[in-house]
Amino acid sequence: MNYSMGYPAGYDRNLLQFSQDLWNCSSLQSRWEELTSFAERLGFEKGAYIIVPKIEGRVEDRQPICLSNHADDWVDHYNSHHYYFKDPGMDHLLSGKKADQLWTDYTVRPTGKIDEGFFHDVRSAGLKFGVTIPVDCSNKHLVGGASFASCERTQLGFDAQMTAKYPILKGAVQLFHTYAQEPETLSEFFGFTPREHECLLWLTAGRANKEIAHILNLSEKTVEHHIKRACKKLRVTNRTHAVARAMTFQLLSP
Repeated sequence: MNYSMGYPAGYDRNLLQFSQDLWNCSSLQSRWEELTSFAERLGFEKGAYIIVPKIEGRVEDRQPICLSNHADDWVDHYNSHHYYFKDPGMDHLLSGKKADQLWTDYTVRPTGKIDEGFFHDVRSAGLKFGVTIPVDCSNKHLVGGASFASCERTQLGFDAQMTAKYPILKGAVQLFHTYAQEPETLSEFFGFTPREHECLLWLTAGRANKEIAHILNLSEKTVEHHIKRACKKLRVTNRTHAVARAMTFQLLSP
């Protein structure tokens, strides 16, 4: 086999450059922007990267963390209607299936299993052709994947795009995922301050607010404020669920 610069012959040069661009980025958000720009050049205009706990339980415990460049009003609508558990793409990821899923399986040929409201809203948002790409997470409590909408408006155009461009998009998603799934990077999804992170650590150790305040040389009111802000960022309503969700995502390393 012929190799060039350590990569097999035929390895897409655009991916080589994309890999270098990711390496040069200093934050999760900048890497996400590199991925979405790269995908757009391939003809995939809107995308989302999702990681969600496998565990069954309360909806708030299973809420995914997500990066998206969809319109804000669509993202807000999707989240407020809890579509992440009505979306066949999300169901595909949670099932643990390794195969990629074409959106046309449910946007063009819907079955009785598809939520009628979800189907109507997806079509109204102009989302017809696209693909969901599962990715393996090193944290076995999590599943993840990426979904990208195609710019193509006909089946023929989408089929041609999938043949020519899709393997490159999948490679780019996998490169991005190698960075995004790391615990220190996952914490960027939530944006904890150092104090919020410290308070969560001591909560995990079973300490009460008064004890945490003494350890960190803060007032109880300040500790309570940090914990409330951390809960809000985790999208949970109490301390117990905050610790459970943070531990699921392995966010509590000292």
